[in-house]
Amino acid sequence: MSLKMSLKMSIFADGFASWFRPKRRTTASEQAENTPNTTTGGDLDQEPVVVWLAANQMEAQIVKGRLESEGIPAIIRGEALGAIYGLTTGALAESAVLVPAALADKAEAILQSDESWEVDDTPPAAE
Repeated sequence: MSLKMSLKMSIFADGFASWFRPKRRTTASEQAENTPNTTTGGDLDQEPVVVWLAANQMEAQIVKGRLESEGIPAIIRGEALGAIYGLTTGALAESAVLVPAALADKAEAILQSDESWEVDDTPPAAE
């Protein structure tokens, strides 16, 4: 084996030596100093909950739009396979509409309300 080859091997071997050394134990105060002050999740009232189980993606989009028009953020969760194949019926086509838990009661009240619109059938006056 040449000197050049043995030198390269020793360089790489020295780099791995630190991986196998026992780690120094840290005290509780050191761990507290190294712990980030932020959390990865939100409050429980921000946890998304299902307020509507739609038969397909189209219905879910309509429900989501209705909620968002009232100022309630909503997301749709459904099977990717149903969207890929364009399924409109069946278990793979189902989609759930989710809102933050704090707004779930308001969202359900909006979705259960009976909306009626007055339609004006008279033609516009000619000028």
